[in-house]
Amino acid sequence: MAIEVLIKRATDHRNSAKIILPLIVELRSHAIKQPGYISGETLFNIERAEECLVVSRWTKLEHWHNWTKSPLRIEIDAKIEKLLAMRAEYNIYSVSFW
Repeated sequence: MAIEVLIKRATDHRNSAKIILPLIVELRSHAIKQPGYISGETLFNIERAEECLVVSRWTKLEHWHNWTKSPLRIEIDAKIEKLLAMRAEYNIYSVSFW
């Protein structure tokens, strides 16, 4: 069952979320090499410049969990977290067909 992971991140109100874009791009460049990765996109909130949403698609929840445990992902994510006003919010949804 495919899943989508929504990651909401927000910098402080003085900074645009675009300051973390290079690190998000770096994460995605490594994620695309991971088993089960389908696609991803980054959306920036038009009304709140400090907020962005990353949508990541995976074939299985297991593949996403394996990626979250990757030392490389942990290292890059730690750099992102240092630039945020609060911890990133993660939500995982299943993609099902009727």
